[in-house]
Amino acid sequence: MCLCQGFRKYLPEHLNDLKKENFSLKLRIYFLEERMQQKYEASREDIYKRNIELKVEVESLKRELQDKEQHSEQTWADVESLSSHTAAELRRQCEERQQETEHVYELLENKIQLLQEESRLAKNEAARMAALVEAEKECNLELSEKLKGITTGREDGPGDQVKLDQYAEALAQRDK
Repeated sequence: MCLCQGFRKYLPEHLNDLKKENFSLKLRIYFLEERMQQKYEASREDIYKRNIELKVEVESLKRELQDKEQHSEQTWADVESLSSHTAAELRRQCEERQQETEHVYELLENKIQLLQEESRLAKNEAARMAALVEAEKECNLELSEKLKGITTGREDGPGDQVKLDQYAEALAQRDK
């Protein structure tokens, strides 16, 4: 029984100590929960703010991406338009140069034909003139021989002098 009495005396003290400790722990839990609640609410507000900021940034980046895609598409369309325009312009210029070249070629061919015709006519004229010169030369030789024959074979009489003058005049006219 001794043990029971000491235990009875010790039990209410121990029970009282446990109640105090329990109250202290409950109070501690209450303050920790309150602190956690405050941190959670502050953290929760930060999370909401950060979430809103991120959503705004995402939308801004989406819009920027769309703008850049539109700009890129417009630039690509401009490049294609420019290249097709440039190709068409080059084709047009090439065709113009080809037409100019053909025109110049035709002009040169016509000029060559005209020059060949002129050359042929000049050769014919030169041959005709050479024939006339040859004929005149023969005629002059004939007249010269007649003149020599007249002057050497006869004595100068008044009629012979007239004939001589006529032959000399005929020779002078032919030389012109």
